[in-house]
This record gives sequence, structure tokens and C-alpha cells, in this order.
Amino acid sequence: MNFNYDGIIFDFDGTVADTGDGIFHGVYAALDELGIARPPKEDLRYFIGPPLNDSFHKLFGLNEEECDFAISVYREYYSRRGIYELEVYEGMEELLQDLKALGLPLGVASAKPEVFLKKVINHMGFNKYFEIVAGHPLNNKHPDKSAVIKRAAEALKTEDIKKVLMIGDTRFDILGAKSLGMDSVGVLFGYGSKEEFEAAGADYLVEKPADILKLLTD
Repeated sequence: MNFNYDGIIFDFDGTVADTGDGIFHGVYAALDELGIARPPKEDLRYFIGPPLNDSFHKLFGLNEEECDFAISVYREYYSRRGIYELEVYEGMEELLQDLKALGLPLGVASAKPEVFLKKVINHMGFNKYFEIVAGHPLNNKHPDKSAVIKRAAEALKTEDIKKVLMIGDTRFDILGAKSLGMDSVGVLFGYGSKEEFEAAGADYLVEKPADILKLLTD
């Protein structure tokens, strides 16, 4: 079978799994310690995708010292409980199984700290699907999504990373891929919107995981 791409990179949060509850509960733990009222979960959607430091600063006006404290509380909760508060999107594991069976190399590129990313993927039993699981060091306050996408794509050892497809649920995934000359897919079942993806220049939009397999061979 001929494919349009030689490899695929997935974002994790909001793409492979709905990890919102774990992330939001971690944010609430930090806000409680800071004495800040808890907003509705829907107001915390910005925490899916961007670096934590940027999200705490933008949404709550925290200074650098407060952001550091908030992140430490968040990570204590997340490493203990939040990491397991997730749900794999319907059809996602079947997609990964099909792609693996077809011989396409797969990877993950996330703004999550790599230590947490690998821990949760191993817990899910999904490590068998991926050649590379790439995240960021814990001490990186402003992770660059394009850098982690590049590292993951190069690890697939294709002849040209421009033949690797990036799949994600926020503009950060789309813009990171574009900066590397890679095509990208915006998933509408995650936390991003059609308008966000179109503005960022996504090459494809899909409504469910099964649609991804179709566009690889069309």
C-alpha cells in the first residue's frame, strides 16, 4: 500500500487522550494554595497545549515567582493523581493498531514534561505503538513545540521530515509543524476549534480518529 506520508507524529493531550480532568484538577490545586477562586473548567481550556508558565501568567496574572509556585503545586498533584485522570478518545487505539500493522512509524510530541509523558503512556500500555515519545525537561519554563516535533520526527528516521505528518488539537501543533515544512492535521474531537486550525493553516481537519487513516491513502 502506498502512503502519502512516511511517518506520523501525534500530540498527546487532547489528541490521543482527553486529559482535561487531570490538568484542570492540578490547576485547581494550585489556585487553592494561592487563594484564587476556582473558575469553571471551560475557562481553563487554555491550559491544554501552551506551557504551564504561560497559562498561569495569562489567565491569572501571576508573576514569575507565583508561576513557579503554582507549577510546583500543580506537578505534585499531577504526578500523584492527575496523570491518571484521562480517557482515550474513542477509536484512537484502533487507529494506532491499524497504523502500526501497516508499518508506519509513529511518535508522540508533547509540551508535557517527558517524565510524565512516558509514565502515562507506559501506564496506558501505549508505548508499544510509538517509536519515540518526546516531551520537555521539567525545568523548561517555555518549551518550544516545534523543537520537540522536530526531535520526534527525526527519530522516526525517515528520509525527509517533511514527509512526516503532525496531528494535534491546538494551533501550537499546527504552527510547530508549519515551521518545519511538515503537513498537519487538526483534530476536532480535542480542545481546538475549526477557526483556530484554519487561522493557523492546518492542511486537514478530521472529526474522528478513523478519518486519519482515510487521508493517509486518499
